[in-house]
Amino acid sequence: MKNAVDFLDEIKSMAGQEIGITDWLSFDQDQINAHGSLTGDQGPIHNDPEWCKANTPFGGTIVQGSLILSTFTQMAKSLEWPAGDIAFRMNYGFNRIRIITPVKTGQKFRGRFALKDAVLKSDTSVLATLEAVIEGEGDETPAIVAEWLAFMQFNS
Repeated sequence: MKNAVDFLDEIKSMAGQEIGITDWLSFDQDQINAHGSLTGDQGPIHNDPEWCKANTPFGGTIVQGSLILSTFTQMAKSLEWPAGDIAFRMNYGFNRIRIITPVKTGQKFRGRFALKDAVLKSDTSVLATLEAVIEGEGDETPAIVAEWLAFMQFNS
Protein backbone atom coordinates (compact mmCIF):
# COMPACT_ATOMS: atom_id res chain seq x y z
CA MET A 1 0.00 0.00 0.00
CA LYS A 2 1.08 3.58 -0.62
CA ASN A 3 2.34 5.77 2.18
CA ALA A 4 1.48 9.49 2.39
CA VAL A 5 4.33 10.64 0.13
CA ASP A 6 3.55 8.08 -2.60
CA PHE A 7 -0.18 8.82 -2.30
CA LEU A 8 0.49 12.55 -2.69
CA ASP A 9 2.53 11.93 -5.85
CA GLU A 10 -0.39 10.03 -7.36
CA ILE A 11 -3.15 12.34 -6.21
CA LYS A 12 -1.35 15.48 -7.46
CA SER A 13 -1.86 14.22 -11.02
CA MET A 14 -5.63 14.29 -10.37
CA ALA A 15 -5.71 18.04 -9.66
CA GLY A 16 -8.49 19.72 -11.61
CA GLN A 17 -10.31 16.44 -12.22
CA GLU A 18 -13.68 15.34 -10.93
CA ILE A 19 -13.20 12.53 -8.42
CA GLY A 20 -16.81 11.70 -7.76
CA ILE A 21 -20.49 12.35 -8.30
CA THR A 22 -22.61 11.13 -5.42
CA ASP A 23 -25.95 9.39 -5.38
CA TRP A 24 -29.03 11.56 -4.99
CA LEU A 25 -30.13 12.37 -1.43
CA SER A 26 -33.18 14.17 -0.05
CA PHE A 27 -34.70 15.23 3.26
CA ASP A 28 -38.32 15.01 4.32
CA GLN A 29 -40.03 17.45 6.69
CA ASP A 30 -39.50 15.22 9.75
CA GLN A 31 -35.73 15.16 9.16
CA ILE A 32 -35.66 18.93 8.67
CA ASN A 33 -37.67 19.45 11.86
CA ALA A 34 -35.31 17.15 13.80
CA HIS A 35 -32.27 19.06 12.53
CA GLY A 36 -33.94 22.33 13.47
CA SER A 37 -34.58 21.02 17.00
CA LEU A 38 -30.94 19.99 17.39
CA THR A 39 -29.45 23.21 16.02
CA GLY A 40 -32.03 25.80 17.02
CA ASP A 41 -32.66 26.62 13.35
CA GLN A 42 -36.45 26.27 13.50
CA GLY A 43 -37.48 29.27 11.46
CA PRO A 44 -40.72 29.06 9.51
CA ILE A 45 -38.81 28.88 6.22
CA HIS A 46 -37.70 25.40 7.32
CA ASN A 47 -40.52 24.23 9.56
CA ASP A 48 -43.82 25.80 8.49
CA PRO A 49 -45.01 24.61 5.04
CA GLU A 50 -48.19 26.73 5.10
CA TRP A 51 -46.28 29.90 6.01
CA CYS A 52 -43.82 29.17 3.18
CA LYS A 53 -46.59 28.70 0.64
CA ALA A 54 -48.03 32.09 1.60
CA ASN A 55 -44.78 34.04 2.05
CA THR A 56 -42.01 32.60 -0.12
CA PRO A 57 -41.47 31.71 -3.78
CA PHE A 58 -40.46 28.14 -2.86
CA GLY A 59 -43.91 26.55 -2.59
CA GLY A 60 -42.97 24.92 0.71
CA THR A 61 -40.15 24.63 3.21
CA ILE A 62 -36.47 24.50 2.34
CA VAL A 63 -33.62 22.43 3.79
CA GLN A 64 -31.22 24.16 6.19
CA GLY A 65 -27.83 24.78 4.56
CA SER A 66 -26.17 23.31 7.63
CA LEU A 67 -28.10 20.06 7.15
CA ILE A 68 -26.88 19.74 3.57
CA LEU A 69 -23.30 20.53 4.64
CA SER A 70 -23.56 17.74 7.22
CA THR A 71 -23.94 15.25 4.35
CA PHE A 72 -20.47 15.96 2.92
CA THR A 73 -18.88 13.16 4.95
CA GLN A 74 -21.53 10.72 3.72
CA MET A 75 -21.00 11.93 0.15
CA ALA A 76 -17.21 11.56 0.43
CA LYS A 77 -17.63 7.80 0.75
CA SER A 78 -18.42 7.67 -2.97
CA LEU A 79 -15.32 9.61 -4.06
CA GLU A 80 -12.68 7.76 -6.05
CA TRP A 81 -9.39 8.11 -4.17
CA PRO A 82 -6.21 6.26 -5.15
CA ALA A 83 -5.42 3.25 -2.96
CA GLY A 84 -3.29 3.99 0.07
CA ASP A 85 -2.53 2.75 3.56
CA ILE A 86 -4.95 5.25 5.09
CA ALA A 87 -5.68 4.83 8.80
CA PHE A 88 -8.51 7.39 8.77
CA ARG A 89 -9.99 10.39 6.97
CA MET A 90 -11.44 13.47 8.66
CA ASN A 91 -13.46 16.50 7.67
CA TYR A 92 -10.89 19.30 8.11
CA GLY A 93 -13.30 22.17 7.50
CA PHE A 94 -13.96 24.64 4.72
CA ASN A 95 -12.06 27.49 3.11
CA ARG A 96 -15.21 28.87 1.52
CA ILE A 97 -18.93 28.09 1.43
CA ARG A 98 -21.65 29.79 -0.57
CA ILE A 99 -25.30 28.74 -0.33
CA ILE A 100 -26.77 29.92 -3.62
CA THR A 101 -30.04 28.15 -4.43
CA PRO A 102 -32.33 26.67 -1.77
CA VAL A 103 -32.98 22.93 -1.79
CA LYS A 104 -36.68 22.34 -1.26
CA THR A 105 -38.01 19.76 1.17
CA GLY A 106 -38.15 16.43 -0.66
CA GLN A 107 -36.04 17.69 -3.58
CA LYS A 108 -33.17 15.43 -4.56
CA PHE A 109 -29.63 16.82 -4.40
CA ARG A 110 -26.17 15.42 -5.03
CA GLY A 111 -22.55 16.44 -4.86
CA ARG A 112 -19.88 16.77 -7.52
CA PHE A 113 -16.35 16.85 -6.17
CA ALA A 114 -13.13 17.79 -7.95
CA LEU A 115 -9.63 17.76 -6.50
CA LYS A 116 -8.21 21.28 -6.34
CA ASP A 117 -4.94 20.54 -4.55
CA ALA A 118 -3.24 18.26 -2.05
CA VAL A 119 -0.33 18.90 0.27
CA LEU A 120 1.73 16.87 2.70
CA LYS A 121 0.90 17.88 6.29
CA SER A 122 3.51 15.54 7.80
CA ASP A 123 5.41 12.43 6.75
CA THR A 124 2.22 10.46 7.41
CA SER A 125 -0.63 12.80 6.47
CA VAL A 126 -2.11 14.57 3.45
CA LEU A 127 -4.56 17.48 3.27
CA ALA A 128 -6.70 17.58 0.13
CA THR A 129 -8.67 20.61 -1.02
CA LEU A 130 -11.83 19.72 -2.91
CA GLU A 131 -14.13 21.89 -4.98
CA ALA A 132 -17.63 20.77 -4.04
CA VAL A 133 -20.75 21.65 -6.00
CA ILE A 134 -24.11 20.58 -4.59
CA GLU A 135 -26.81 20.54 -7.22
CA GLY A 136 -30.55 20.31 -6.67
CA GLU A 137 -32.37 18.11 -9.16
CA GLY A 138 -33.94 20.30 -11.84
CA ASP A 139 -32.13 23.51 -10.80
CA GLU A 140 -29.85 25.30 -13.24
CA THR A 141 -27.74 27.00 -10.57
CA PRO A 142 -25.91 25.12 -7.81
CA ALA A 143 -27.38 24.88 -4.35
CA ILE A 144 -23.97 25.14 -2.69
CA VAL A 145 -20.42 25.68 -3.84
CA ALA A 146 -17.66 25.07 -1.34
CA GLU A 147 -13.96 24.54 -0.98
CA TRP A 148 -13.76 21.58 1.40
CA LEU A 149 -10.71 20.20 3.20
CA ALA A 150 -10.18 16.46 3.72
CA PHE A 151 -7.42 15.22 6.03
CA MET A 152 -5.98 11.74 5.52
CA GLN A 153 -3.76 10.05 8.11
CA PHE A 154 -1.65 7.14 6.87
CA ASN A 155 -0.46 4.14 8.84
CA SER A 156 3.17 4.66 7.84
